[in-house]
Amino acid sequence: MIKKGLFFTFIVFLTLSITANATEKGYQKILGMWEFSAPTARQPYNSGKLSLKEVDKKLMGEFIIQGQTTAIHQLSFKSDTLTLNFEIENTPLVLKLKLKDGLLEGITDTPDGPVNVKVKPISGKTR
Repeated sequence: MIKKGLFFTFIVFLTLSITANATEKGYQKILGMWEFSAPTARQPYNSGKLSLKEVDKKLMGEFIIQGQTTAIHQLSFKSDTLTLNFEIENTPLVLKLKLKDGLLEGITDTPDGPVNVKVKPISGKTR
């Protein structure tokens, strides 16, 4: 009976370890430099670059618009959805992008109305 309990405990521990590691490293497939377009957004926010990198085992990102860098305060990647929390001209925004066929697509609500955003990797492929 004790052997069954130890075996069950081992299986639960192993499963939790594998799940935690998979969740932690899931964002690695989106790391790199991306190019975004948001045709209905105001100038200059209608195009630019999105840099996603790993720093201290955490996903970090920033927008680069006309040479100016804007930090992304919070971001997460779960279930192939990248969620970005950032500010533009003191307006907090949340952008949710779904990864599909190597591209990120989504929508954000702005004071000017909803804006569709398409993001493609600059290298032409995702990891």
